[in-house]
Amino acid sequence: MELRTTVRRVVLSDDPHPYLDGRAVGCVTSAMGWQAAVSTLTALRSIVHSLRGWPTPLGVPLNTAEVRFDADGTCSDQRAYDSLRLVGRQVAEFALGEVGHHRLH
Repeated sequence: MELRTTVRRVVLSDDPHPYLDGRAVGCVTSAMGWQAAVSTLTALRSIVHSLRGWPTPLGVPLNTAEVRFDADGTCSDQRAYDSLRLVGRQVAEFALGEVGHHRLH
């Protein structure tokens, strides 16, 4: 889904928590080169903060010149695979209330 469409859905929803308030967001970017992937990740993390979300401690930039995914989703790079799993784990832990302020109220 395009980022602009996602932002519109989040901002215009009737959810009692506006924007991404109190939600963990796993940030993953891809680009044809490390510089572009990392700078895009930095921008994405800023966008999440601007929408009151909590970017996970780990963000994953993927260099598409080095990392590939097969049709079945298999990742060609073990380090990238491990990083993606960790970001997913961080989002899940937050959502389950192991971290975060919504579960404390």
